[in-house]
Amino acid sequence: MVKRLRIISLISLILGTTLIMSASYFELFFPPKNAFYLGIFGDIILTAIRSVGVSLITSTFINLIKFWVESTETLVKYDFVNRLTKKEMKDLKAKIETELYFRDNDHDKDNFYNFFERELSSLLNECYYKSYRTRIECHIGENYITKTIRKKFEIVNPSKKECTIKIPFGAEMQKVRQVENNKLYQIKKFAVDSVDFTKEINERIDISDNCLENSDAYCIKVHTFWDVKVKKKCTIDMVIETIVPLNDVCFSNKITRPCKEYSVIFILNDPSYQLSWHSFGFMGNHKDRIIEEPMDNGIEIGFKDWILPGDGVVISITKCEKKHV
Repeated sequence: MVKRLRIISLISLILGTTLIMSASYFELFFPPKNAFYLGIFGDIILTAIRSVGVSLITSTFINLIKFWVESTETLVKYDFVNRLTKKEMKDLKAKIETELYFRDNDHDKDNFYNFFERELSSLLNECYYKSYRTRIECHIGENYITKTIRKKFEIVNPSKKECTIKIPFGAEMQKVRQVENNKLYQIKKFAVDSVDFTKEINERIDISDNCLENSDAYCIKVHTFWDVKVKKKCTIDMVIETIVPLNDVCFSNKITRPCKEYSVIFILNDPSYQLSWHSFGFMGNHKDRIIEEPMDNGIEIGFKDWILPGDGVVISITKCEKKHV
């Protein structure tokens, strides 16, 4: 802002001086007796030019004096910040942060605060989840476990530009005896703002069997995605069914964007099993904000504040211990 003020003031001063000198020049070299004298009309024009020049110089000095004597409080009160460029605002922010947090501390530019601020600021204009709700119904059969997973979440775009969000589908699965690979992970429903795309997403799903080359138990890879354009907000509704072996007793739910309202409901149909869970990421460090509501055949877990990308919960099922009489 200071640079702009200096440039404008210099231009105004030069222009005002030029106008005054030009009017004086014409009066000096073209007096009333001169052949080029324009009469009263010419005098009016010269007077107007001289007045404009004086006004420019006067306003320049007034603005300079006002700038130097005006207090910081007045500057802020009267939209001082709105007149700054983006770079100037960042420089001002850095100076304020230095005074607030590091005046009495010796911190380098690679400190934790700068890292956190850099990572967080990158999320401010990106889409976030206004709500993210997951409901899992778990059925334990004789040979395998079936889970019906319903996710419904609302994406909000805080920026003025339309953005494209990649909705991922995927898992690393184990082989299950007597179950074909394409039955292990099935998308039963996928809708964007109530428009059904279930058929289209299933045509794009990729299931690869790497069990011969891979000693890892989770050797079946499932992957696909769907691009969603979000102008202001968008609601995603999906239902997925998975089949896992009886020894695959953990379920994890992790978000990929900042989320304002998060909840998970896990329903278990077999009373001979019990549930345990733990949170991770930012949620794990703020257990006082976690809401836990036990249910007759399950549990509901929620978080009453913002959570960050990578946060979530892991839910495990274990066989109930038999009571000895």
